[in-house]
Amino acid sequence: MATSTSTSTLDAGIGSAISAFKSAQNEATAQSLQVATEITKINGVANAIKKIGPG
Repeated sequence: MATSTSTSTLDAGIGSAISAFKSAQNEATAQSLQVATEITKINGVANAIKKIGPG
């Protein structure tokens, strides 16, 4: 009986860890997209300034 209890506890711990990892991974992906979007905006402004500039 003790074996099945420890196994289910271990399974629950692993499941919890996987869930936390997936959550962190999703958050990191969302942050990466936000950063990429901001960089794209900045590049767009920089390109517009280059076109307007005398150079």
